[in-house]
Amino acid sequence: MDEIKAFILSLQFMTRIPINIQIDADKNDFHRMAKYFPFVGGVVGTVVSLMFYASKNIFPREIAITIALASSYILTGAMHIDGFADTFDGLFSNRSRDRMLEIMRDSRLGTNGVLALVFLIILKILFLTDIKGNLIYSTLILMPLIGRFSIVLAAYASRSARGGEGLGGLIIGKISIAELILSLLFTSFVGMIFVHFTVLLKLLAISSIVTYLITKYISMRIGGMTGDTLGAVNEFAELVIAVSMYFLSITKV
Repeated sequence: MDEIKAFILSLQFMTRIPINIQIDADKNDFHRMAKYFPFVGGVVGTVVSLMFYASKNIFPREIAITIALASSYILTGAMHIDGFADTFDGLFSNRSRDRMLEIMRDSRLGTNGVLALVFLIILKILFLTDIKGNLIYSTLILMPLIGRFSIVLAAYASRSARGGEGLGGLIIGKISIAELILSLLFTSFVGMIFVHFTVLLKLLAISSIVTYLITKYISMRIGGMTGDTLGAVNEFAELVIAVSMYFLSITKV
């Protein structure tokens, strides 16, 4: 698989953007697309920030933020937030490892998943609403950008809990150190367009630590990572960026 095909495949895999290009790829090569996930996050973030810009002069700020967030879930088919909910349903079911994995596969949403979704979205809206000035645009782009890098980091630092089955099994435990470094470089290149390098370095450090700890905790509970738990990692990382940028904005006032 050449790099252009890998990039297109990453867009097709991670978003609902209609790209009518058929790419024949061996499943053993799918992990090569992962290094482009941050670029995909940058695309998602750009659309989200444009939605906020288009809405902010029509609706109150809280509603404009909500519309922007909704556009991100529409653009990605809600794949990450769905995995976030499934992860909470499984991990907090108080069941055996195998049963937790079965619950995560269940398409029905449980109480733990609903509560997790509600609190996640409320927290995102509250922190984003209070971010001052033009930092909100940088934040809306950095959240999915660094969130997608966190997926790559978690996939690199873990193994598949399902023995390589499922969509997550295409990349979990298969990403090389070179692909991880390229993903980090892509994240840094795009991120430095919107914030100073020292700020970006702090954001990456905080989100990476949180990602590593969550990955190790989940791996301890179910013996590895799944596609759902990678989605959860993305959502946690996005929230970490929103909280961090909120504190950055109030210290600048």
